[in-house]
Amino acid sequence: MTTITVTLSAYNAALNEGKTSTVLSLYTYDGIFMPPYSPSAIGQHAIELAYDQVFNELTFDVTFTVEEVVEMSPQWAFVRTNSAGTTRHASSGKTTIEANQELFIFQKCDDGAWRIARYSFSPTSPPRA
Repeated sequence: MTTITVTLSAYNAALNEGKTSTVLSLYTYDGIFMPPYSPSAIGQHAIELAYDQVFNELTFDVTFTVEEVVEMSPQWAFVRTNSAGTTRHASSGKTTIEANQELFIFQKCDDGAWRIARYSFSPTSPPRA
């Protein structure tokens, strides 16, 4: 397992645990979170607010599958993943099935750690009625 996939595994765990502080530690200081149907969250403060909002509404039980890891240079890489599982919605109490495709851009930071510089995802299956 590369250090990039270790970071991705930590992100998957933090998402399922609903831990904003752990998610933030996996992003670069100027990272960008780009969820569908929402404006981009740019920088640590905006990312923190965005994930707090997500975790207040949603509880995840999803698994990421790494489809592709490409190191483009010593400091930059991208990872393409698919995820699937369930999401519980606090506002309705309902649990829904979800599936997404994701694109992560990682940056190797001065401390040698690979962190998420950009993250975007989109659904791959329609929501169930």
